[in-house]
Amino acid sequence: MNSTAFFDPSYIVSGLVYIFPYLKVTLGLTVSSVCLGTFWALFCAFLEIRRVPLFKELAALYVLICRSLPNMVLLYLVYYGLPIFVMAMDQEGVFHFPVEKVTALQVAVVGLTLHTGAYLTEIFRAAYEAVPEGQKEAAKSIGMTGLQAFFRVIFPQAVTVALPMFANQFLSTMKSTSIVFVITVVELFGAAKLFSEDSMRYFEAYMAVAILYWLMGVGFEFIFGKMEVRSNRFRKGNLCLLYTSDA
Repeated sequence: MNSTAFFDPSYIVSGLVYIFPYLKVTLGLTVSSVCLGTFWALFCAFLEIRRVPLFKELAALYVLICRSLPNMVLLYLVYYGLPIFVMAMDQEGVFHFPVEKVTALQVAVVGLTLHTGAYLTEIFRAAYEAVPEGQKEAAKSIGMTGLQAFFRVIFPQAVTVALPMFANQFLSTMKSTSIVFVITVVELFGAAKLFSEDSMRYFEAYMAVAILYWLMGVGFEFIFGKMEVRSNRFRKGNLCLLYTSDA
C-alpha cells in the first residue's frame, strides 16, 4: 500500500498556501488585543497601586474573574452577553448603540482584551512593586518630581522585570486567537479546519498551521529577546552608571 494514502507532504504545502492569507487575521487579533489590554491593564494596575477607594476593589474583582475563567468561556460570555447588555441599556434609555453592526471580529478583540488585560494588570503591578522603595526615595531626595522619578528611575527598572512576563503573555494571546473560530471568525486555525474539511487531510492541514504558529513564535521570541537584552542596562546597579555616563 502506498504510504501517501496515509500521509502526503504535498498537502502540507497546499495547506500553507490556503492558510497563509489568514495570517493577517491572527496577527491583527493578537496585536490589537495586546495593545488594548496593555492600556486597560495600566489603568487597572494604577488603581490597585494607588489604592483608589472602591475602584481598587473593582479592579481586583475584574482580575480575579477574568483570570479564573477559561478564555473560551469568557469569549462566549462576551459574544452572547454584550448584545444583551447593550439592548438592556437601550431599553432603559441609557444609550443607544446599533449592536447589529458589531462584528464577530470586534467581539473577539473585546474578549481577548479582557483576558489579556487581567494577566497584564498583575504583571505591571508586580513589576512596579519589584522596584525597591529605596530607589524611589533616592530619586525624590535628589530633587526629582514624581513624574521624573517614575519615568527616569522606576519605569526603566519595572520594564526590565515586566518584559519577560509580557512576552509570555503576548505569545499566549497569539495562541489563544485559535479559539475565535467558535464565534465564526476565520483565522489560522479556522482556515486549517476549513482546508481539512475540503481535502479530508486533517493531519497535513494541522501540520501546516503548526508550522506557521511555530514560525511566528520563534520570530516574536527573537524580537522580545533583543528587547530584554537592551532593557537589561536598566537593571539595578547599572542605572546609576547609565545616568553618570549620560551626564
